[in-house]
Amino acid sequence: MNARDFLRCWLLAAALTPLAVLAARADTACGPHSDMLVRSDTTLAPVRPAECASVGQTPPEFTWPPQDGDNTYTLTLTRPDGKTESRTTKANWLLWDHALAPGRYSWRIKSSGASTQTSDPRSFTIARDAVPFVVPPPEALLQRAKQTPRPRTWRAGDDALKHLKSSRDAAFRSMLEEVQNKFPAEVQPEPSSGSIESNYEDTVAEQKRTLSAALAWAVTHERRYGDDAFRRVMAQARWNTQGTLAYKTNDMASRTVAWTLALAYDWLHDYLHPSQKAVVAAAIRERVQPMYEEVLKLAAYPYDSHGNISLTIVGAIGALMAGDIPEADAWVTQALPLAVAWTSPWGWEDGGFGNGTAQAFWDTGSNLPAWQVIRSATGLDLSKKDWVRNHGRFLAYFVPPGSPSGVFGDGLELDLHEVWARVGKAYARFAPSPLARWYAHSQRGEDEARFELLMSAQRDGGAAPFPAGSPGAAVFPSIGWAAMHSDLQDPKRVSVYFKSSPYGSYNHSHADQNSFVIHDKGRRLAFASGYYDGYKTAHWNEWYHQTRAANAITFDGGRGQGLNDRRFAGEITRFESTRRYDYAIGHAEKAYDGALTKAQRTIVYLRPDVVLVHDIVAAPEPHAWEWNIHAAERMERVGERTVELRNGPARLCLEMLAAPEVAFEQSNRFTAPPQGNPPPRDQWHGVFQAASPAKDAEFVALMRVGASCAHDGKPSAAASRVPGGWRVDLGQARVTLSGDAVKVE
Repeated sequence: MNARDFLRCWLLAAALTPLAVLAARADTACGPHSDMLVRSDTTLAPVRPAECASVGQTPPEFTWPPQDGDNTYTLTLTRPDGKTESRTTKANWLLWDHALAPGRYSWRIKSSGASTQTSDPRSFTIARDAVPFVVPPPEALLQRAKQTPRPRTWRAGDDALKHLKSSRDAAFRSMLEEVQNKFPAEVQPEPSSGSIESNYEDTVAEQKRTLSAALAWAVTHERRYGDDAFRRVMAQARWNTQGTLAYKTNDMASRTVAWTLALAYDWLHDYLHPSQKAVVAAAIRERVQPMYEEVLKLAAYPYDSHGNISLTIVGAIGALMAGDIPEADAWVTQALPLAVAWTSPWGWEDGGFGNGTAQAFWDTGSNLPAWQVIRSATGLDLSKKDWVRNHGRFLAYFVPPGSPSGVFGDGLELDLHEVWARVGKAYARFAPSPLARWYAHSQRGEDEARFELLMSAQRDGGAAPFPAGSPGAAVFPSIGWAAMHSDLQDPKRVSVYFKSSPYGSYNHSHADQNSFVIHDKGRRLAFASGYYDGYKTAHWNEWYHQTRAANAITFDGGRGQGLNDRRFAGEITRFESTRRYDYAIGHAEKAYDGALTKAQRTIVYLRPDVVLVHDIVAAPEPHAWEWNIHAAERMERVGERTVELRNGPARLCLEMLAAPEVAFEQSNRFTAPPQGNPPPRDQWHGVFQAASPAKDAEFVALMRVGASCAHDGKPSAAASRVPGGWRVDLGQARVTLSGDAVKVE
């Protein structure tokens, strides 16, 4: 195994270390591999646990890319004492049936059938403080669901519904008033627009009305609420399962109807007559069965943003309908364990989410009610799973309280304060930790009448101080993201974000490997530009997803990284965090699809307000290199290599200390303008463009956050060549940049 391959595994092992120095090391016991599990299709299921990883969950989930044809797989696990255990499965994944003691293990896969091969052994380590998470056998989950009294949504004996009525009177009363206001209104007609999005929005609107009335009945047992819920449920049960809301036509809308009917069936169970239950159950079966058959494909191809949520919801619906729909047995025994294996394909043990911060909150908000149903009905507690347990840390570091927007991925520019607050609080109730509780208590503006909160555990009214010793920076190796803050608990903080991701530009991710974002005083300063005006619109394709829209390197008039594929990837190969400074090094050669032989960026953050960026690029052919920067307001050109960025009270002075001969230009034009009413605000796109083509180039850029470029009293900076790299003198600090090494004095 080469140094970079080992680093990927070691990064995963050290991901949760508060202050860690992560760098390449050699280990003769790891790889390299060229066996049956090495596949060229990057959308196939990955090998987990990663080679040489240290995992904080016992046992870990095992996944691997399937072989062609019909095969049976035997997984052989070698324990630290040398003894072996084996399990056989037809699937390309396995949930081990008991906890594993701390120590180093190896495992291998043997396939038999259409493909008869045996993989190389791969190793992993169970950490000493690993959290047990043993999934009961599928038949036990099914039996538990059938035996759980209704409503199965809430755990028996915790008086959740009584608590909902007594202690959340303001939010619950608001919901009741809304239900009463809708009594005179007609039931939502079956959506039949020619627009898939419009049909989905209408379906969601009726879901809220239906579930509000059903919850009102479950809590109060007042007939008027049951009557209103009944008329809405029966209307949706009769909506055409093969029309505009069929699963193949509009997967999210059909899923929404099925989920609404299943929850309402559970909450109205003591209201509905047997004949009425039969009508609702039949409608649920008609909608869920095709969804179930489709989501099983995620075992081989897990990277499906819609399908991944559907998989979890199928498992939850199965838990609600077990015993009442024969097919629900398979939804529990087949889909639910798979949903555990792929709770999120967008990140691994560290809790990261590589498909963008907006999608992270939207997906988590959708999953939380399903996770609660699964825990209540089957006893399977996903809050103990490593990704779920660590996901709150990702939310806190990449959208901390006071953030003006998210970072990276579709929807990055959106102000989602209500969503951040609502999902943050609901998550902290489901998977509480000191950091998650602080994050939830620090957020404001949530709609307390939304189901993520009304269905969740009781409100956390105690103190939630910022956890002492929490570092100002964090790296999430499984997604290739790093966050560096002046003070995480200060809403007016300086925040520096860096990305070089193995997810490449796939799905909702952009072609922005080795890019950075800077926020200050609750404002966006240097950011990824463009607007999420829809999935795969002209603006999405021609600007928003392009490398030139990010603070990243392009060449020859905006040429950048490959689009819409995981193989156009980057990776963080080194990360260090200390009290005074942080730095990360990213490599993005793969992202440029063979056009570049070198694409390395080093970003150094000196607390509280200095950012240094060093780029090394090279290619077989000469290129006119471009260093891009984007801002909310027109940048002030102070000198040939110096510009000032402003956004309200926030400002930043950018000086290109070292570079080829360059000229700075800026415009507020997009290659394809975003659509919207009113039209989105202008943004400014700056570029330091090399005057003449060359096969290689280096850039050293200094950004002083909060500083004016003129008369700011800051010490002058200078970059000078030293053997193997550059030395940057910053008054009281000196930074030496040499290859993959950074030294801060």
